Amino acid sequence: MRVALCCVALALTAGCSTVSSIGDAWTWQAAGSRPRPTLTAEQVADLISQAVPLQARRNEIRTRISAEPDIWARQSLYSELHAVGMELAPLERQLAMTSAVR
Repeated sequence: MRVALCCVALALTAGCSTVSSIGDAWTWQAAGSRPRPTLTAEQVADLISQAVPLQARRNEIRTRISAEPDIWARQSLYSELHAVGMELAPLERQLAMTSAVR
């Protein structure tokens, strides 16, 4: 019984700590809480032009990995794939989080 009461009390206090007031709790939207940054069409085109060659390189490395029978040769390809992914991830994240102005 004590465990059940502790769980209920914990759930109530955790719910109250999420928002500043009860009224905000009913209207809070996780997805809509932050406005998306707005980019011009030229900026979006520039991001896309940077991302497309990296995506092609990533796909080419993946193809080489799948065709490589030697595990040690694949390891160097995996490190190359990781390097390309580290360059590509911020660009893809920025493209996903922005909305273009027309």
